[in-house]
Amino acid sequence: MNALEKLKEQAPNLEFELPDGTPVVKLGLIVTLYFKEGYTTESKRKVMECFTRFNQEFGSYLKGHYSDRYKKLTPGNFDKTHDRILSCGSNEQYEWHLSSAPNAKEAEDYSLSTLNSFEVHGDKKRSYIKLAIPWAALNEPKGFECYQEWLLYLCNQVKAEHGYGGLSSILPYDYDSYMPMEYQLAQQYSGLEVDTFAYSLGRELQEHIKGVNWFTVLGNTYVERLGGEGAIRHALSGRGDIEVLNYDNGLIIRAGEYPELGAVADGSPAAYVAVNRVAKPVRIPNPDQLHSYSPYGDCFDEESTARWYARFDQESRKNTPPSIPAGQPCTHEGYWYSPAQANSRRHFKQGERMPEFKESSWGGTIWYWSSEA
Repeated sequence: MNALEKLKEQAPNLEFELPDGTPVVKLGLIVTLYFKEGYTTESKRKVMECFTRFNQEFGSYLKGHYSDRYKKLTPGNFDKTHDRILSCGSNEQYEWHLSSAPNAKEAEDYSLSTLNSFEVHGDKKRSYIKLAIPWAALNEPKGFECYQEWLLYLCNQVKAEHGYGGLSSILPYDYDSYMPMEYQLAQQYSGLEVDTFAYSLGRELQEHIKGVNWFTVLGNTYVERLGGEGAIRHALSGRGDIEVLNYDNGLIIRAGEYPELGAVADGSPAAYVAVNRVAKPVRIPNPDQLHSYSPYGDCFDEESTARWYARFDQESRKNTPPSIPAGQPCTHEGYWYSPAQANSRRHFKQGERMPEFKESSWGGTIWYWSSEA
């Protein structure tokens, strides 16, 4: 069973409705990006181009929006909000949320959101933009291409400094009652991005990234802090399940052909663990808790937040077989890779001798565990 087939099988367990049929938790594909200088005229123009394109492409699904309050979306108030944001001052707050949900109490299939920083913040706060579409888009003939194209487009439009894309629980705009559900699902599936408070992390994520997921966006500053593009590509080159893409302001790393939920029984996705191993030095070291207090049930506190951020570290430490030098016998049957040669990932049986790449500029050939399948 490949990753997409497993996702199809598991997805129904991650979506919930109220007794009256109101959807309150959906499984979505998200892109969340953080960027500088969201207060400039040029930045606002680029962001509004994103909203115009989103409305043109998905407008048949869109029913509501929020700028000062949640209300029905019409062509008239779309244009009015668009023009108001373009004309607002550099120290005026603008927030816009386009949604397929008709009201703030329902979880949506499609949405695009943004929140800006102020000029007086200088370099002390980041603006953000977030897209969500149904996970089932991956079943469509051009679904993956559509999602990746949107991710690249948004990265280039806002000159993304960092961000991520993958599977996430989508809650209503009024999300407070359902944070405990997001918490419970995140305990069961490590691949789920906890993203309810993404809009509030602009001040926290100035010098660090939030972490990795199916797609991990690293702007040039972070690429250099990790040793440069060549070092990143080399560190991941032996794995056939990881792709490194360029965008105008940095690199985008895709971990696996399809996103993975990472159910507890399956363990954390091996490709996510591998990307995390490379990107961990720039991950936020002391994050604030992922949720605020909720009277409706358990949510992320300080301790569980720390565990969530380190979820791929733990998998790497506890379950990964140790590396094997060339010439030594394979200790565990499964897939192994070596950074000494690109696309080296292959299956070895236990006891099989690990080969050496003698002409490699990397140096000695060391084999690292990839996955069992």
